[in-house]
Amino acid sequence: MNTDRTNPAAHAVTRRRLIRGSITASAGLSGVLLAACGGERQGSPAPGRPSAVQGKVLVLSYQTSSPRWDMQLKLYEEFNEKHRGQGLQVEFVNPGQAVMEKARTLHVAGTPADMFEWPRLWRELEDFIVDPTPYFKRDKLDLNNWIPTAMERLRQGDKVWGLPVSISADAMAVNLDLFAAAGLQPPPQDPDDRSWTMDKFLDVARKLTRGTEQFGFGGGIAGFSAWLIGPNYFGYGPVDLRNRKITMNTPGFRQGLQYWVDMRNRHHLQPVGDEVNRLRAVPNQHIFLTGKVGMTTIFNLAERPTFRWAVAALPYTPNAQEPRNVSARISVHALFIDGASKNRDQAWEVFKYWMQPENNARYVLSDGHVVSPLLKGRSDLAERDFRDRMGVDPKVFFLQAQRSRENGWGYFLLKDWAKAYAEINPLWNTEGLPGQISVGEFASRAQETHERLTSF
Repeated sequence: MNTDRTNPAAHAVTRRRLIRGSITASAGLSGVLLAACGGERQGSPAPGRPSAVQGKVLVLSYQTSSPRWDMQLKLYEEFNEKHRGQGLQVEFVNPGQAVMEKARTLHVAGTPADMFEWPRLWRELEDFIVDPTPYFKRDKLDLNNWIPTAMERLRQGDKVWGLPVSISADAMAVNLDLFAAAGLQPPPQDPDDRSWTMDKFLDVARKLTRGTEQFGFGGGIAGFSAWLIGPNYFGYGPVDLRNRKITMNTPGFRQGLQYWVDMRNRHHLQPVGDEVNRLRAVPNQHIFLTGKVGMTTIFNLAERPTFRWAVAALPYTPNAQEPRNVSARISVHALFIDGASKNRDQAWEVFKYWMQPENNARYVLSDGHVVSPLLKGRSDLAERDFRDRMGVDPKVFFLQAQRSRENGWGYFLLKDWAKAYAEINPLWNTEGLPGQISVGEFASRAQETHERLTSF
């Protein structure tokens, strides 16, 4: 970000530079404001339908760097141009830090942003966001217009805390040249193909591996932490929200963890340690782009591979409780309204703008994703863009998104999940995955830590 165009702080005129980025507030003030916001949420009357909505909406950007920041800035500039004659405008600001931290700081200071994007559901935000359900009801918007897996974790009883605006979804990247050289058929594109099991995946990975010069698997399990997502490939998750249980130390979850530990350590079908860098042509190159791995899970790629490739379904071994492919995960990015906002009507108009399929498709692209959360939306536009840039059919992302669950099966809805995650994630990376402790010990410690530090 070396120019004014790509430097958000230089380009955007902020509301007093977002209070000069140096707002501090006492814990007492924070408690009063957040409690007031919470009380208002519970008793919000249905809004009336204004004859005309005018004013300015302060929107904090989730993206903070090029090129995605620039893409979203352009989209909001277009919004302003379309609405200029109506008196409705957006002030789109790069917060220069994690957007939730800035949104909370502004809220506590009594100068709230009106709207912002966040990728980790609503639990971390519940003390200062507002439920927009009255607007949904007033305007008779059908909640079934969204992919069910995108909407379900944003709902709490009869409340819908945020609007799904984009989805990061996982699928399998496949090197067709390596498959052809090994005389193998590529994996199917249908996630419901029962022949594409975890046993089959292991067998194919073996046949694609050539010592330390070529590997069947790149090591990418999902777009989030492997220990939380790996068991999904067998139909098991880390939490059971319905029954309010942590399910990390269960036979199915342990089985899923053991599979990926064995893939790395026992079978050595993925590069480990310095082997990764030896495959790369340039530092930090995505492992798939080296051309020396047969398969790996992706949610997107920054550049087009130089070899023939395809996007395939993720492998899955079903169980009686989860017969449908729920491998990997989706991450639902949603827009939220601050509970202290005095511009809710205006913010809702911005919400509705992104509900329009043509507009939503371009928002999806600006987030670096392929999948629109709208069932009758325009994922086809995002897919066409991906196809034009990357040379392959990406429809599997959309198919997989309709089956896979939100990160960790709603893991982000655990209260204080971050405290437990800060202990367990390093344990997995340094001792669990390398096999320095057993899967059973890791699962036991993960279970105990989450039961001790989190709640439902």
